[in-house]
Amino acid sequence: MVEYLASLDMAAFVSDYDHNAPSPEYLESTHEPFFKKFRQMQPDTPVIFASHAGISHGVYRERRKEIIRRTYENALKAGDKNVYFIDGGTIYNDVGGEYCEVDNCHPNDLGFWCMANAYGAVIEEILKK
Repeated sequence: MVEYLASLDMAAFVSDYDHNAPSPEYLESTHEPFFKKFRQMQPDTPVIFASHAGISHGVYRERRKEIIRRTYENALKAGDKNVYFIDGGTIYNDVGGEYCEVDNCHPNDLGFWCMANAYGAVIEEILKK
């Protein structure tokens, strides 16, 4: 999948598969290797890492976020200045997460609006460079 995605022409890449990773162990075993392979093929493309925006994942929420944050921080330590991190747990803060999802998992219109604002702010920062 990474080879296909990295073959596409893009202005930025959003890595946001936290919620679809079946377990924290799976996320940990795939997240950073996926990024490294993508970065080899797309050395200049801005990459936005995001953790899950919803209220699900319970006790695993922080662990999953830290896995993603670690990939981001390792990229920075390696000298990559074209990576960004969005803490999904903050996306719904202004309006309240209980109002942003239809089933405690999938965003409704308000949830998508909050996500657009969060991602849009980072994308705007990227485009200004």
